[in-house]
Amino acid sequence: MSKLVEALAMTLTQRRGRARLMLRLPHWRVAFDQSRDPAFLDICEAYELTCNGLEFWRSSDAPTRSERIAEYHELATSLELDAEAMATAWTKIGEHDC
Repeated sequence: MSKLVEALAMTLTQRRGRARLMLRLPHWRVAFDQSRDPAFLDICEAYELTCNGLEFWRSSDAPTRSERIAEYHELATSLELDAEAMATAWTKIGEHDC
């Protein structure tokens, strides 16, 4: 499958999440860019949705604002660790399309 077709197959949310992860974890940019692993794309999607939620709660004046910010920040950090672990595994086996 060509890179163009693969890129079109990714959802906009997955592409945005991957871009955010590439900015947040620059050491893994090449690996993230090359991966078409469905599990990684799920992480990208979850990361984008989590970042959107975090932005929402940061601008909220709801009484639970602080708790929600902490929860979404913890989730974002966990997804970053998952993405790093996946990229580390790709490096160990020498592939980006596990």
